[in-house]
Amino acid sequence: MEYIRPEKIEDISRLSDGRETWYLAGGTDIMVMRKERELQERPLIDISGFSELKEIRQSNGVIEIGALVTMSQLESSPVIRERAAALAQAASEMGSPLIRNLATIGGNIANSNPAGDTIPALTVLDAELVLRRGTREREVPADGFCTAPGCNVLEPGEIITAFRIPVLEGSRSSFMKIGPRGALSVSKVSLGAWWFVSERKIVDIRIAPGAVGPRCQRVSRTEKLLKGSVLDPAVIEKAAEKIQIEVSPIDDYRSSADYRRAMTGVLLKRILTGR
Repeated sequence: MEYIRPEKIEDISRLSDGRETWYLAGGTDIMVMRKERELQERPLIDISGFSELKEIRQSNGVIEIGALVTMSQLESSPVIRERAAALAQAASEMGSPLIRNLATIGGNIANSNPAGDTIPALTVLDAELVLRRGTREREVPADGFCTAPGCNVLEPGEIITAFRIPVLEGSRSSFMKIGPRGALSVSKVSLGAWWFVSERKIVDIRIAPGAVGPRCQRVSRTEKLLKGSVLDPAVIEKAAEKIQIEVSPIDDYRSSADYRRAMTGVLLKRILTGR
């Protein structure tokens, strides 16, 4: 396997030369694929040395997260914990401490696994991904980045460099998941939510189930039901029933569609009641 370590980000496109490549960031997925002999013969481009992609910054009402920021950094960052709690919670649920010290936010979403924990969190936080190919940059909403299991909108020679999350004072967000074990487990079903309340009424809300279908998608009908409502037990119960009707879960080796459907309702109630 050809190993390439570019000196500058803008060199990546030239060095990949239009070929399908692997990118090495934290290496937690690459190493597993290699061990299981699932790593196809492609050039391996090591992007782990770019220090400019390892920072978390906040300015002008926007949090910018470098693509090489680790799960441990997200979990412990005061800015993320206070302003983007769903993302801190998703990062804290991922793997073991060793994995969280290595795994990066860019690698997690670039892998585009429907069970990726950061994907629902980034979706409800209305994050934008900054993609770069050579000197050209473009922005893509997290909601539209993943297109199918293992597939996304990245072009050959293009990498994720950052995530930008708008901050609205007074808003709240949360992430919860259910897995086969209490720790180190891949989600059977997960849920991210962001909401803003004024005068006891929900002014705006975003909800995104994860690990239930081929890609993470917001549940617009459930969101519509909740907008303008007061979060009382009756409304929360109706929303839990609505989301179970709206989702289209799959059956696979991790869980059944019926279980996933029921658990999306359970997780929504837990998040909205804070339990």
